[in-house]
Formats: sequence, C-alpha cells, structure tokens
Amino acid sequence: MKIITTLFSLLFLICSYGQVDDPRSKKIIDDMAAKFKTYPSVAIDFSATVTQKNQTNIEQEGKLWLKGNLYKLEIPDQIISFDGKKIYQHLLDVKEVNIMPPDPDEDDEIFQLMNPQTYFNISSKSFKSNLVKENTQYNRRVYEIDLYPVNLKTTQFSRIRIMVEKTTLQMVYLKAFMLDETQYTLTFKPYEILQPSLRDSFFSFNRLLHPNVEVIDLTL
Repeated sequence: MKIITTLFSLLFLICSYGQVDDPRSKKIIDDMAAKFKTYPSVAIDFSATVTQKNQTNIEQEGKLWLKGNLYKLEIPDQIISFDGKKIYQHLLDVKEVNIMPPDPDEDDEIFQLMNPQTYFNISSKSFKSNLVKENTQYNRRVYEIDLYPVNLKTTQFSRIRIMVEKTTLQMVYLKAFMLDETQYTLTFKPYEILQPSLRDSFFSFNRLLHPNVEVIDLTL
C-alpha cells in the first residue's frame, strides 16, 4: 500500500497546485480535467512501478472506480473506498475493515491524498510545465508534458512527466523522477465509461456480504 500511496501522493501534488508556463500544455491539462468531469462514472485499470537504484523493481496492479466525489481503489492487499460520508479500508489479508470519517476540511492534505478522484483534475501552481512532443505510447497517440517544481528546496522530486491521449484526453502515463534517483511510474489503461452510472452503494462496505470480517468503526 505504501507504493500506491506514494504514487498517488505525487499525482495529488500535480492536481492540487498549478501555474503553467507553456500555454499549450496548460490548455491540454485544463481540457483533460474538464473532460473527466463529464463522465457519469468510470473504471480504470492501472499498474504501478517503483524503480530504485541497484534494487529490483517493485510492481503492483490495481483498479479504480470513480463517480463524482465517490471512489473505490482496489489493490492486491486491500480495498479503499469513500461513499461520500465515510472511508472504508478493507484489509483483505487480516479480514479487517477500518471505517474512518473524512476530514470535513476539503483542503486537508491527508484526506485529499487518499482521494483518487483528484488525480484527474489537474491544474498547476508549484510546477512549470512544458509540452515536450507528440508521441505514441502503448499504441495511443499522446501529448508528453513535463512538470518542473518551482521550488526544489521544498520537494523530493526533480521532474514529472505525464502523457495524455490526444483524442480522448485520458491520462495514459505518469513518471516521477525523485532527487534520490528513485522513479515512480503509473500506467493507466483506457478508461471504461460506465453507463448506467454506478450506484452509490457500490462505494460502501456491505457487512452482510462479509460476515467474517472484523469491523472497526472509528467514526463512533
């Protein structure tokens, strides 16, 4: 889970801040965020890789479901979901669910880092951006955009590259280059736009379906 949290934390940093120098990349980023908001609900398969100097790569796959501000994130060892009121962390190996209240302050960084819905609503303040080129990645025509932190003294990474599909404006790829030479990569498969939209109950934990799971309710 630490791998996924770190990767999505980097994504959040892109989503939360924004000041774009290149007007071409700014338009692509803004159009991508606007397009994503039009989807009633969506499912996205992804893979995550961590590359460290002189170490074996760490790889993990998962899936996201999103609807408005609701989300479900599934990775091999756990499922995290938010139904608009509570966060459910289902630890599959130990058969335990932690139910947590979201921070009511939407500016709270911890709450936002856990919310994959923000990954796809990109705008920029702490980064300068540049449209590097148009390219083909995974048989998809993409824009390659580099993001550079404005203040290197307050960040752990030197550069982030994202790839956005030209025709669909979907996020295809993200790679973060850290100052310690670690590299974090997220690759997204084409989004599955869900019609009809998912029911809100999909994003809650159903105790009746999991009678052998211990429930720890931290909202009480």
